[in-house]
Amino acid sequence: MGEQLPTNPNPQSDEIDLGQLFQMIRNGLDKVFIGILKVFQYFKSNFVILAILGIIGLAAGYGLSKISTKTKKTEIIVKPNFESKDYLYGVVQELEGKIKGKDVDFFNGIGIDLDSIGGLKIAIAPMKQEGVEANLEEQLKYLEYLGDLKNDSSIKQVIKNEVLSTSYVNHKITVYFKDSKMGQEAAHKIMDYINANPHFKELREIYIANTEQRIKENDIVIKQIDGLIDNYTKALGNKSKEGGDGTVMLGGEQGLNIPSLLSQKNDLIQNNASSKVAIRELQETIKVFNFGQPQEVEKSFFGHSLVLLPTLLIGAYFFWSLLAFLNKQVKEKL
Repeated sequence: MGEQLPTNPNPQSDEIDLGQLFQMIRNGLDKVFIGILKVFQYFKSNFVILAILGIIGLAAGYGLSKISTKTKKTEIIVKPNFESKDYLYGVVQELEGKIKGKDVDFFNGIGIDLDSIGGLKIAIAPMKQEGVEANLEEQLKYLEYLGDLKNDSSIKQVIKNEVLSTSYVNHKITVYFKDSKMGQEAAHKIMDYINANPHFKELREIYIANTEQRIKENDIVIKQIDGLIDNYTKALGNKSKEGGDGTVMLGGEQGLNIPSLLSQKNDLIQNNASSKVAIRELQETIKVFNFGQPQEVEKSFFGHSLVLLPTLLIGAYFFWSLLAFLNKQVKEKL
């Protein structure tokens, strides 16, 4: 006899399982709907209390915003010269420490009344520039060839931070204060203090002296080139001696290449122009590109007292309601 195929002892099992699945989904949706109804019932029952707390919070926040002094700030865009970036960040950190420590004697010494200004703070950060991140990724590609180090994210992050710190040219110093007039004056005095470092002042004088000397030497060479070209013009006019390919033989044996001299003269002129700009920018250790005016510090949405106080009061009531609910559940279980 041929083999008999096994028969399904329970042909309706699949249909039963599917029905149970739909029943579970229905029960879950019912629980969600009941939960929504309970939340609605909670807000309905406590609407008056929540409204009162909201009104009290708004009133308190409005009053607080009127009596409190708003924090202001001045932003200063700077560029460190003479490789003074580390010095700049170090001196700002030093000033932060003296502000937190309320070193009144120090600030009196630089002409700042720490108590009268109120809320004095200082911070510094590099100014992000377009293309820096893309260049950074290019510079980090060599990590792929460092063997075991390529999978070490901590080492990669350290190198990334170091590359970033040297990639940013300009930096932004932000000074915070309460009194606009005194705060702005304090910001100027802080920059004067930062630029008063004797080491960098001496270094600046050397840089400027060397640059000015280079300009003078370039001017001498330019005059010499002009003299040679004048002689060449005279020699060409007199047709006394001519060389091939635009070269005129002057002085018997020495060749004179006019295109090369003109190119050299142009390079020297451009070098002098760049050097004069450099002298202008090197007048300060920390070059100030823009000294901003006082402006109010923009707060986040929840940083405003009109929003913060109502949120705190209503949140505290929600927390108290949760504790009461949990306490009730515990008593029912016991």
